[in-house]
Amino acid sequence: MMQANWNYMVIGLCVLLAIFLLWQEVSRANKKWLWYRIIAVLIASAMLACIALPISYQKFDAANPPEEFVLLTQGFNADTLKSNANQKVFAIDGAVKKAFPKAILLSSLDELCDTLQAHSLHIYGNGLSPFKLAQLDSAAVIFHPSEPPSGVSHISWKEKLKAGQELQVQGRYRNPSAQKVKLLLKGLNTILDTVTIKPNAQADFDLTTLPKTTGKVVYTLQSVLDADTITLGSIPVQTDAIKPLKVLMLSASPGFEVRFLKNWLSQNGYAVAVRSAISKYKYNSEFINIPQFSLDRLTPPTLSKFDIVMGDLSTFNTLSAADASSLKQEVENKGLGVIVQADSTGKTSWLQKDFPLDKLSGKEVVSSLIIDGKKSASAQLNIGNTFIRYQNGTQPLVTGPQNRILAGGSIAGSGKLVVTTLGNTYTSALSGNQQDYSALWSALISKAARRDTSIQNTFSVQGLPVVGEPVQLQVASGKTSAVSINGETVAIEQNPAIPFEWNVNYHPARSGWQSLVQNGKTEWWYAFDKTDWDGVQNTAKIAATDKYALENQPGHIVTKQIHQKLRIEVPKIYFYILLLAACTFLWVDRKLF
Repeated sequence: MMQANWNYMVIGLCVLLAIFLLWQEVSRANKKWLWYRIIAVLIASAMLACIALPISYQKFDAANPPEEFVLLTQGFNADTLKSNANQKVFAIDGAVKKAFPKAILLSSLDELCDTLQAHSLHIYGNGLSPFKLAQLDSAAVIFHPSEPPSGVSHISWKEKLKAGQELQVQGRYRNPSAQKVKLLLKGLNTILDTVTIKPNAQADFDLTTLPKTTGKVVYTLQSVLDADTITLGSIPVQTDAIKPLKVLMLSASPGFEVRFLKNWLSQNGYAVAVRSAISKYKYNSEFINIPQFSLDRLTPPTLSKFDIVMGDLSTFNTLSAADASSLKQEVENKGLGVIVQADSTGKTSWLQKDFPLDKLSGKEVVSSLIIDGKKSASAQLNIGNTFIRYQNGTQPLVTGPQNRILAGGSIAGSGKLVVTTLGNTYTSALSGNQQDYSALWSALISKAARRDTSIQNTFSVQGLPVVGEPVQLQVASGKTSAVSINGETVAIEQNPAIPFEWNVNYHPARSGWQSLVQNGKTEWWYAFDKTDWDGVQNTAKIAATDKYALENQPGHIVTKQIHQKLRIEVPKIYFYILLLAACTFLWVDRKLF
């Protein structure tokens, strides 16, 4: 109120002063420069008022930005950070702190959660593992991912093999360089397989080898760029000795096919019994790697001693009614496997009803085989002109030209049937292609063999176990028993949805093979070093953090800058200068005129 009265008083006095001075100038006899004098009087009066009054103006200015919390992780790019006076930058990794010294190093994410309160967290770089993301306690996150990591981004292999099984390592490699990269699969200081990745490309790769020994072996994958060789990661594999399968061969008459197959089975450790027909219901028996017993009748106790029965369809069709009934029951109820050499005579049998045959006209075909999706090295095998017509429930095992099925498998109750049209596979071995011969019969036998139903724990490890990170292990067991890892008893937690499944959480303290013992049975698993499969770990972190950020978005994000009104007072010096100029002009005018 007092300020308003003062303003009115100053303005009134200045107006009266202006009127008085104007009257003085107008009443002067000398009219020269009258209009200039009037202007000078008005300026002088106005400047006096401005000096006495608080003259100011308003300006819109950006308000101070809100407080922003940033967490830097490995792979961050400092150039992507937006400068903010109220920005607080944190790190939980010493290497990140070293790369960005201004960051505040935290011992754990719990400290950050206490600081965040209702604020959002900006995460830059490769992000966090699922375990560390869980520590954020559903805090709102805005993720700024780094560029996709170079090198191996995905990797997979079968960690447990049976002797004779091939190790297949598959993955994806990103090569951003302008030069090609060679990948090496190494084991026991030997290069086992190689593949080349083109420059500036991302490509899938497939490396294979056949383990020569049983037990635990750690292979490695290396990359070679120019003369630099880098170890990308370890590939731990357990190769178990196979339980010798027991095979019963039924033969109507001696032949090269039976002879070569019998020799191959015995040389590879199979237990083999051969029953050859001499006359009706009279047989000759031969036993290799197996105790002798009577094979005159194929009773259930006799058939239960074998995992596979093989022979041509005509031999199976000549079985007595009792033997045929026992065979069918053992297959459908007890899981016995059967391998049948198909017969195109047209006589029906339950063994071949799921495998209808077609016959091509013309000469017999000589071609290579595709066994389990892989082409054999030989092209010298006469595959005939008969093939299996595909129908629902048939699984192709061996194919020839135009994907015609030469051997297929199907389920028969608890057992498995394998039917093949190949009747002279011995020619492959006879011509020196022992590898193709072994691959063919290994595939057929492994498909048909009776399943091993011996009771054993089912053990699995979730994700890629890394030293220093928590690992979740799952053990499926019908009964509860103590679990120890590396000789230390650990707590187990029952899965509420699956009563026979138990979860174990463990922090490996060292890399390498780790032992898990339950019910007197030891299982082995491998913990990787922090530098193993760096690209794979970073890819997984980016995916996990991106998913977390989508599920925990901020409630609202201010996208426009907040502005505020500022009152700025005009400096008095300008008014003094104008007042002095006006008064000087009027004084000079009085003196001269």
